[in-house]
Amino acid sequence: MSRQRAALRLSLKALTGAAVLGALLALPAPASAAAAKEAAKPPAKTAAAKARPASGPATPACYNRSEHAAEQLMRLHTEMMVVGLTCRTVVPDKKPFDLYQDFSVKNRALLSSSEASLIAFYKRSGGGNATRQFDMFRTELANEVSRRAATIGIPQYCANFVDRSAAAKDLTADDLRTLTSDEKSAGLMHLASRPLCDVKVVSGPDTNYAVASAAPAPAKAATAKAKPAKAAAPAKPKQKVAAVPAKQSVAVR
Repeated sequence: MSRQRAALRLSLKALTGAAVLGALLALPAPASAAAAKEAAKPPAKTAAAKARPASGPATPACYNRSEHAAEQLMRLHTEMMVVGLTCRTVVPDKKPFDLYQDFSVKNRALLSSSEASLIAFYKRSGGGNATRQFDMFRTELANEVSRRAATIGIPQYCANFVDRSAAAKDLTADDLRTLTSDEKSAGLMHLASRPLCDVKVVSGPDTNYAVASAAPAPAKAATAKAKPAKAAAPAKPKQKVAAVPAKQSVAVR
């Protein structure tokens, strides 16, 4: 009997120990110090917040006078370059690429000043590398001229624009300043990617005038009383005409 009690005690101790061990294992593990620090950190920014660019200065919407004139000279110089490359095999006797090179050497200082004006413009925009933006602008100008040449047709384009390059090569620096900065004296309407800042628009949008429309006449009510028709006049009775008595024959006695 004592042996059974002793065995029962041992089995109870074993069960109690297993229960305590299971309870301990079921408890959540304490957070480590590193995990606690990580939990204390503020939540990281979302991807949308990271992707949101910082607000910076907007690209200027207009040119000052020197920047506008600088773009005009860059347009002319770029056009001469495309003409020289496109037409040197079409009209080799006119040497169109030599015209471009001679113009570049002759007006080196003016071209350099124009490049500096446009690079300063892109620096004001705050959109990144200003020199790279200027190079991209000139590349787009060259593509624009090339598309125009393809639209016109290369033979016809060269027949007209090589002579234009020859005339441009003979211009003086003062002629170029007038051509690029004085529309009235040059007799040209300048094409530019941005307008001049000191030129105000004097014409407003067309006024929308309200057009008066005649109101439709109200329809007559269907319930309106119709005017009574005039009674037909009674027909006059035909007079009976008395029959003419036949001639009486008189018997002769």
